[in-house]
This record gives sequence, structure tokens and C-alpha cells, in this order.
Amino acid sequence: MKRWSLKILCVIVLSNMLLLSSVEAKSDAFWKFGKDKKQPRVMAVFVDMSGSTNRARRTLYRSAFEKIYQNLQQGDRIIVGTITGRSYIDFKPVVDAEIPKQSLWVNRISYEQNMAKTKKDIQTEVEKLLSRRRGTPHTEIINSLNIADKIFHNEKRQKILIILSDMIQDSKEYNFERVKVTNQYTSQIIRKRQKQNLIPKLDSVKVYVAGASAVDPKKFRSIERFWNRYFLACGADFSLHRYGHSLLEFEKET
Repeated sequence: MKRWSLKILCVIVLSNMLLLSSVEAKSDAFWKFGKDKKQPRVMAVFVDMSGSTNRARRTLYRSAFEKIYQNLQQGDRIIVGTITGRSYIDFKPVVDAEIPKQSLWVNRISYEQNMAKTKKDIQTEVEKLLSRRRGTPHTEIINSLNIADKIFHNEKRQKILIILSDMIQDSKEYNFERVKVTNQYTSQIIRKRQKQNLIPKLDSVKVYVAGASAVDPKKFRSIERFWNRYFLACGADFSLHRYGHSLLEFEKET
């Protein structure tokens, strides 16, 4: 009788030790990970699909997305959509994904497998988008910003907007290739859209632009100044240091 009691007691003690060890291992892994945890973000990436950016989608935009993939961390949400002539009317995200969160009840291997699968799914859909050969005839960047307003409206996470475009607005209403983008012209657009209540609210949204281009330096600077003033009117967190041909300053997001 005593021998059986001793065996049962040993089994109970060993079981408790294994359970405690497992919990401690999970807890240790979780808190080690948690030390490096940063505030989750929501990233909206708008991709210019106009014919003028066909080459950029195969080169510059792919390079920009590589930086974005490397930057993704637990708890982030990433939305990828297109800029076309009908962006505001037909907008439908190509990607809308949540990066898995680390948890006390999920071991590191499972977490890393879920993370890898999520990133792979995102990359697959983005690659399909960037591989499209036919570009659209127009570039409706201005109205696309109103979509960003809707995406960020109820978000509590840090907000980041990444625009992959040459930033040359080309629509029936505004065509930067055919007009001189002067300060007066910029003021007219801002005033008109303010009266129509069409200026998006992008308060606390950090904006990056990659792919910016123009036929010559003078045109480039005039378009750059336009967007600087327009983003300011939207209340966005914008700096010319984050506006350029490639995705500048983005490494600092990590």
C-alpha cells in the first residue's frame, strides 16, 4: 500500500514540475519578446497603377515593399490598395492583413510559423499586383487620400501612409503634366476642396512617398511643393525628407 502511494506521489510531483517548467518556458519566451515589443501600427500602402509607372512597379516599388516586409512586426495591420483613375469609387484592398501577436499561450514555434505564413500570403498578393502589365490611363492621387481618411478613421494604432507613385496627378479635374503647378494653383485647389469639404483628415498620419518623378528638376520641385502644402492642409505628419524617388527614412520605423 505504501509502495503504491509513493509511486502516485512521485507521478504527481513530476507532473507538476513538467507543467510548471512548460509555463515558465512560455512565460520566459513571452517576456523576453515583450521587452522589444513596439507600438503596433496600421500601414496603408497605395500603389500607383498608371501606365507611366509600369517600370517603377517592377523595380522601385518592389524595393520599397522589401523594406516594408522587413519592418512588419507583431500587431501591425497592413492594407495595400491601388491608385487609378477610379480609386475613390472602386477602391478594394488587395491586402488587408493583421500580423499575428505573440501570446503567453502560443509557443514561439507556432508564432513564427503563423508570422511566416501571413507574410508569405501578403507577398504573394503584392507580387500579383506588381506583375500586372497594363497600366491605367489616369492617376487619381488626390481623391485616394480620402480613402486613407476612411481607413485610419477608427484606428487607435500608430498610422502610416506609404504612397508609391510618381505623384503626378492626372485626372479630368487636375492634370499636373499640362499645367504649371504654381503656389497660386495649389492655393486654388486647396480652397476649392475645403469649400467642398473634401480635404481628408489625416491628423497624426505619418506619410512616406517613393517613386516621385517629373520631366525635369523644376517640375519635380513644383509638384513636391504642392504635396507639401496639401499634406499640411490635411493635418498629416509629412516631411520632405520622406519624399523622393526611393523609400527614404523608412528604416527608422523599425
